[in-house]
Amino acid sequence: MSSERPSRFERIALEVQDAESVQDALQVFQLAYGVDFATYHLALTIVDIVDTPYVRTTYSDAWVSRYLLRDYVKIDPVLREGLVRQLPFDWREVDIPPAASEFLLDAQDHGVGANGYSIPIIDKSRRALLSLNARKSGDGWSATVAQYRDEWLELAFLVHHKAIFELYGEHDPVPQLSARELECLHWSALGKDSVDIAVILKLSEHTTRAYIKSARHKLGGGSITYTIARAMQLRLVHPFGNTPS
Repeated sequence: MSSERPSRFERIALEVQDAESVQDALQVFQLAYGVDFATYHLALTIVDIVDTPYVRTTYSDAWVSRYLLRDYVKIDPVLREGLVRQLPFDWREVDIPPAASEFLLDAQDHGVGANGYSIPIIDKSRRALLSLNARKSGDGWSATVAQYRDEWLELAFLVHHKAIFELYGEHDPVPQLSARELECLHWSALGKDSVDIAVILKLSEHTTRAYIKSARHKLGGGSITYTIARAMQLRLVHPFGNTPS
C-alpha cells in the first residue's frame, strides 16, 4: 500500500522546517519560488535590557554593507511600512517619501529589484517581517504573487519560528499570557489593586488574584512590581497607551 506523495508546497515546507538555519531556510524559499532575494527581519530581540534587531538575508554582501554604512534602516520605506502594517502587502502599494528616492536608486544599482512582497508577522509582543524581492516585470510579478501568496504566508511563520528557536532554543523569553492576564497587568501598572481591577473587569476578586498570580509565575515569579517591569520590557503591556477594551 503506497502512501500519497506530498505536494510541491508540502515538500518546500519540509525543506524550510529542516533547514539548519534561518539563512538556509531563506535560500530554500528563494530557489523554490524563483525570487531574487529573501529577507527576514525581527525588529526587536530582547536580551536583558538591550534591544537589538535580528536580520537574515540573501542580498549581496556589498548591498548589506552599503545599507548599514548609509544607515538606510532609518528611511527604508518597506521596512517602515512592514513594522506597522497588519497584512501582507505588495511594495507597489507603499508611498515613497522624497527622502527615500536616493535609497531606492542606490538599491537598484546594487541589483535589488523594483518589485517585492512583504509579510508582517505578529507574535505575542514581537513584530517581524519577511520580504521577497524580484527583478521581474510588473505583470510577471503580479502573476507570481497571485499564485503563491497564500503559500508564502504559511512559510513566513515557519521561518519566524525557526528564528525564535535559533535565538533562544527552548527558552523563549516572551511568555504566552492570556488576554485576562494582560488586562490585569495593565491595570496593575496603572496603580490599581485587585479589588479595583475586579470591579473594572467585572470579575470576582478571587479570579482577579488568580490571573495576577498566573501572570507573575509566567514572568519569573517575582513581586508584582518586578512582574510589571518585566511585562513592560517585553512590550506585553503598554500602561500609558490605549486602555484595553
